[in-house]
Amino acid sequence: MSDQKITRRLHVSVNNGDKNDYFITDISAASSGRNHGRVAASESNRIRLLGMVVFFTTVVVFFTSDVDITTWVPMKHTNKDIKRKEYPIQMLQDVPTVAEIESTLQREHRRIYGDNIEDVARVQIHSLAHTYALTYKLIHELQKQQIHVTLTFGSHLGALRHHGVIPFEEKDVDLAVFSTNTSKIKRAIRATLSTQPHLNLTFSEAYFGFQIPATKELQTYIDVWMFKNVASQTRCVGHQLPDKSCKRWYRDFHDKPPPIYRYDDWFPFRTELFGTERVPIPATNIPIESFHFDDRGPNFWNKTCGPDRRWWEKGQKWLQVDMRERKCSHKYNAYPFVFKKENGIEQLRQGSVVIHEVDGVSHIP
Repeated sequence: MSDQKITRRLHVSVNNGDKNDYFITDISAASSGRNHGRVAASESNRIRLLGMVVFFTTVVVFFTSDVDITTWVPMKHTNKDIKRKEYPIQMLQDVPTVAEIESTLQREHRRIYGDNIEDVARVQIHSLAHTYALTYKLIHELQKQQIHVTLTFGSHLGALRHHGVIPFEEKDVDLAVFSTNTSKIKRAIRATLSTQPHLNLTFSEAYFGFQIPATKELQTYIDVWMFKNVASQTRCVGHQLPDKSCKRWYRDFHDKPPPIYRYDDWFPFRTELFGTERVPIPATNIPIESFHFDDRGPNFWNKTCGPDRRWWEKGQKWLQVDMRERKCSHKYNAYPFVFKKENGIEQLRQGSVVIHEVDGVSHIP
């Protein structure tokens, strides 16, 4: 009998963050008339071998592809059969002036420290008032362009835990915009900056979208992250260029691909107090329970403060921060934190001083 070639193919499908790839492994065995009976008799061995190949191929796929195991969400639908509910944009109506915001912040500061406001605190409050005014105005201008916008990442966390910008660590505001129309986004940013011409603010493109950099007077920078919804998935995309994208940013800073979220992790938006006004936040807290904030489950971010790693300049590498350093309870007397009461009211306290009480997170109708 002439030689025959027996070939089996194993297909393993994974989501690598960009598309479904199919990894094909060929298992071949050449048989001749002399050993054909032996091959047939060892069918059970081939099945066992096939099982081992399935296992090891799956392991190789996960650890050599772009899959982020902690955030990978398998698709259960194709783009054709998913019907995603679209939600209307609820405009941010009240955009207070810098003076109005500053007055509120000073009043709350006096409740903690008394009537005398030190010069350093006065400068910080003035800068923070500008930050909040720009944030509210930018949200309003983006909404006028029919772009969905919400707080994200550290600002989402700050709204829930501090009713504002996180009062320690690096200060910034993070906004997620669900659009890749850079013309509209730039138009909204320019309209926002024009309201405070004396600050001489500019903006620039970044991997993830756009950034309004900090200045001497504006001590907090503002990042605008560009997101995209595809079927039932949501992810950060940035400018979608090889050298300017969220994928590039995440690789540089986290050595991972961007997280893949479900659409309903973000929509419909809720609202929470951020500074002096209520602004949109995502539908769930899952976006701040990904690897950005240790991926250790619900409410881990609410009892753990500070980053999980610190850059060591001399050694040029990241060092893990001891969990004992990161307990939020160590900061309760020095910074304001949100505490929830049984009736759903949220109380902002620093130590034993109650700064304000407001209604908790609400859903946008």
